[in-house]
Amino acid sequence: MSQFYTDKQLEQLAGEFDEQGFLRIEDAVDADQLLHFNAAIDRHRLAFPDRWVELSDSFCEGTNVLPDTADFDEAIENPRVLDILRRIIGEEITFEEFAIMLREPTANLDEIKGWHRDIVREYDRRMEIDAVSVMVYLSDVTERDHCFSIVPETHNRLVDLDPLEVPLDAGVDVLGPAGTAVFFHARAIHGGRLKPGSSQRRTLQSYYSRWRDQRTAEWSEIPERLHGKSDPALPPRFYAKWNETNILEGVGKRPADLSPDLSISEVIREVQRRGSREDVISDTAVLRLRHDDASVERGATWSSPSG
Repeated sequence: MSQFYTDKQLEQLAGEFDEQGFLRIEDAVDADQLLHFNAAIDRHRLAFPDRWVELSDSFCEGTNVLPDTADFDEAIENPRVLDILRRIIGEEITFEEFAIMLREPTANLDEIKGWHRDIVREYDRRMEIDAVSVMVYLSDVTERDHCFSIVPETHNRLVDLDPLEVPLDAGVDVLGPAGTAVFFHARAIHGGRLKPGSSQRRTLQSYYSRWRDQRTAEWSEIPERLHGKSDPALPPRFYAKWNETNILEGVGKRPADLSPDLSISEVIREVQRRGSREDVISDTAVLRLRHDDASVERGATWSSPSG
């Protein structure tokens, strides 16, 4: 029984998610939690700079932070979020991955990944994607700010739509005040949209799936304090993927040719470098092979070299 939503509200929210592929909830995080999370980010960046990966001139990601601090445990276990996820995924829900994302003001509006799906990039494998991401806004996201954008129904009814076929100006910009949580199916086509007058944008991002499925990524170590936690308020196997080595073949798996001695942050930097190079090669090939198709030509330019 939820202390935040009625059964009818949960049914409506789950129905909206099933139809649209995303859901926006304000006040998922209260003012005290916002202060706590923002201060925790500042502390962690100072104490563990090697955990932070500069993915572009304006984009920085905090990776594998959970072994260092318990400051973000309540973000992963937020009951306002879990009550909805339990209705969407069921009691088999399990935690997958956690990251902190910072997007700085920038004049370079092209340094962003284009429309894409998460976890598995290959179009022919899109039906293998079955996870839910929850993005929590730690700063206000207005019409002037960098924002998350999503193409509704592309997780289900429009699943055969290729991200390269989506017009640049398609999609819904998901705005909201600090404390907003955005739930989206990882199979839905989405991306970021940069704005020239944006303030710094801060988000926490968690992924959830089912404990019976392969783990979707190995970028977040689950510490023993979480795996060993006994909390009746949590789903029964919430941290079941502790030390899980069976990782789905996709963007969340460490390339086999990389040294096992590399840290997760170092691996992510190398994966990003390889992905950026592949994007450039792929985009160039599409432009060369189909230069007379205006719609494809526009689509080929959406993925910037930075990914």
